[in-house]
Amino acid sequence: PPSLCPLPLSVPSLSPPPALSICPLSLSPLPLSPPLPSPSIPSLSPLPAPALSLYPLPLPLSPPLPSPSLPAPALSPCPLSPRPCSLPLSPLSPPLPPLSLSLLSPPLLSPSLPSLPAPALSLYPLPLCVRPQRASPGVETGHRMAAAPLLLMLIAAAAGAWGEVRVSVPEAVEAELTQSVTIPCTHTVTGPHASVMVEWFVVMAGGGRQRIAYWDRAAGGVTDGDTDLTPRVTVDGAGLTLTGVKLTDERSFLCQVTAGVAGSNEGSVRLRVYDAPEPPEVTVNPAILSMTEKLPSEIGTCISRNGFPAPTLTWYKDGAALPTVTSHNEYLYETPRVVREASGLYTVSSRLFLKLNKGDKDSGFSCRVGFHTVAGDRAIDSNPFSITLHYHSEHVTFALAEGGDVKEGDKVRMKCSSDGFPPPEYIFYRLMGDGEEQELGTSRDGVWVLPAVMRNDTGPYRCEALDFDAPPDVELKKDLSLFVHYLQTPEVSARSPLTLPLGHDLEVTCSAQGSAPVKIIWRKGKDHLSHSPTLTLKKLGYKSSGTYVCEVSVPSVRGLVRTRQLKVLVEGKPTLESGGSEVRVEAEGQRVTLTCAATAHPPPKISWSVDKQPVVSSWDQAVVSKVSLPVSGALEKSGVTCNASNRHGWTLRSFTISIVPPTTETPMTSGGEGERVGGAGIVVTAVVVSVLLLLLLVCALYCLHKRGKLQCGQSGRKEGIQTEVRNDNIVVEMKSGQNAENSGLLGSNLERRGERR
Repeated sequence: PPSLCPLPLSVPSLSPPPALSICPLSLSPLPLSPPLPSPSIPSLSPLPAPALSLYPLPLPLSPPLPSPSLPAPALSPCPLSPRPCSLPLSPLSPPLPPLSLSLLSPPLLSPSLPSLPAPALSLYPLPLCVRPQRASPGVETGHRMAAAPLLLMLIAAAAGAWGEVRVSVPEAVEAELTQSVTIPCTHTVTGPHASVMVEWFVVMAGGGRQRIAYWDRAAGGVTDGDTDLTPRVTVDGAGLTLTGVKLTDERSFLCQVTAGVAGSNEGSVRLRVYDAPEPPEVTVNPAILSMTEKLPSEIGTCISRNGFPAPTLTWYKDGAALPTVTSHNEYLYETPRVVREASGLYTVSSRLFLKLNKGDKDSGFSCRVGFHTVAGDRAIDSNPFSITLHYHSEHVTFALAEGGDVKEGDKVRMKCSSDGFPPPEYIFYRLMGDGEEQELGTSRDGVWVLPAVMRNDTGPYRCEALDFDAPPDVELKKDLSLFVHYLQTPEVSARSPLTLPLGHDLEVTCSAQGSAPVKIIWRKGKDHLSHSPTLTLKKLGYKSSGTYVCEVSVPSVRGLVRTRQLKVLVEGKPTLESGGSEVRVEAEGQRVTLTCAATAHPPPKISWSVDKQPVVSSWDQAVVSKVSLPVSGALEKSGVTCNASNRHGWTLRSFTISIVPPTTETPMTSGGEGERVGGAGIVVTAVVVSVLLLLLLVCALYCLHKRGKLQCGQSGRKEGIQTEVRNDNIVVEMKSGQNAENSGLLGSNLERRGERR
């Protein structure tokens, strides 16, 4: 039978096929009897079975139609027209029952329907847009038609009555190259449905589609075996999983869900593939750039390889992004390039051109590649770099390399510099009194050295930068005034060494001239004696001998100091250290040590009256002589004498030696007579009384001393002298009189001083 309706139909096999009355409206089956009179269509014979009115939804007809043979139905076709058409209809007898839309199931046809007169049909050529249902995988195309609003409302009502299929998929899914990705597809079905089938299609380059896999509850996930995605695809009820993603996988995938009488629906997903590029590499322009160029200079080339999709390159200067300008101009532009490699990945490069100025000499440049990944937008920076820029000098400076005052003997470094690059060569001059330039020499580093300046090096100096690229209005010469501080060596009014007699006075003057006010100090060793140019000493003694220093300085100039020394010698006859001359021993044969100390210039010689070898020590102008000898009766009678002499005279000193035996008590006898006992008691009493009287005397003297009535001078102080006496290997320490003690101590002190010297 003819199929005049462009709707997809699913009808079971009928034999023989029934007579169909096809139209886009669902009408309940009606017999076409009696014949419909029409001037344009011949009369039709009655039909033993009802004519079918098919529905615009794909529905199976169950059970099969029972009619074995159906003649062709009476059709009232309408010409294709934008308006509905109608045919003149004859009165119906008996009248037709009212038509109704039938959306019921079970069967559409029933043999028990009564015979009814055929209705007058008026078909509308209403175009629809539908896709035919596929029975097997393959490539098919869709058909597009326009639907009338009334028909669409009827179809929607019919679909809602049986059920609805809804499919939810994301607009796009992102995947990393060589990784795995799952494309989700979720669906919901409302109304009665027998089973659900999920089919996956890939959209081909020409616009067609090809099924790659499907899933249903009975068979599970099944992969079609004749596609290029077969080895890498798995499917389940939740979505499609693709392993080892390739660049060719970036296309659209369709998820179609079919649910029996509920219908079908589909969703489209775009798979986007990404691959991160390699870090950017920068090739710096090796040429020397100049700021005098009129057009932008090439800075460098940045390149990043093997990215997908093509990444973007951005230039940075001092951390700030430069605008992306590809058109040539006088200030800034870049020339990008994108190359697709045989692998399908992209290599991008960019050359930067920039109009340079002097501030760019210290600028840092870098390149950044930006790209997208599944995790989001990312960027990788290149290593920063700088450029070599030539620019002329604008300012010249000339100064001392080391700041501060300059004094005679200093090493002076004069530094001339400019802000041009590369640095120019420099010429140094000394300006004479008439303004004439006396050339000193040239220097590449701009440093001129005066090794040891003197006061006559004071004056003006000049340097000149030989920068031939500088404009005429730039001053390339600079002057420097050098002043050298100086200080004369001090002059002393007396010539060194200065020899003066013992007891005379000394007055000496020091003077010096300098570039600034001076300060004069007289010192001996660490002791400051005078802060004036004149040094005065009264009644010179031997201790006044020594070296005196006149120190002259310029306080305003650090380190500018000069000194002059004066050596003073005091001459005279020797002087002996005063002290006692009496030495006492307990027995003859004991040994004593006698010391004689003398001071003089020239140094004195000391001789003894005894024939013994003395021990002599000396330091500065002092001489100490010691002699050790045993005491005898003859020595006690004659005494001992020491004589100190030089060319200015001599001095004697005598020692008296006395032998004083120790005092012993009379021993008492046991069992004596009464007179002896009584005499012993008297003696004991006398001793006790004497001791008491002695204590009273000592107390009285102590009280008088405290009240100041008893004067005690330093000359009355008693000190001990050690006298060594050898008798049967016994050494006795003797106490001599006052003078002897002083003499012994003084000699010992002089001896110790000599040993330290």
